[in-house]
Amino acid sequence: MATLEQRIYDGNRARECLENEQFIWAFESIEQELTSAWRTSPARDGEAREKIYLTLQLLTKLKATLTSSLETGKLADAERIYQQSLLDRAKESLRL
Repeated sequence: MATLEQRIYDGNRARECLENEQFIWAFESIEQELTSAWRTSPARDGEAREKIYLTLQLLTKLKATLTSSLETGKLADAERIYQQSLLDRAKESLRL
């Protein structure tokens, strides 16, 4: 299992990707292109339609994986903040 710091780092890298204008543009362009190709493909061409569908699924999986990493990083950061607050409280109680 990744360390707390590694999960935070990975989450921040995922955020950079997901919020990057070029990534957003590329993702949306590819998604639109594939969706258009699927809609305009002949129903009798099942093999081509299946390939397009699988490619769309892979694109969706890519985004979901990045989003999951982002959310894991957010949770890890919240955990780090919580752990630090516990440590700060313990130090404070020792000073009293």
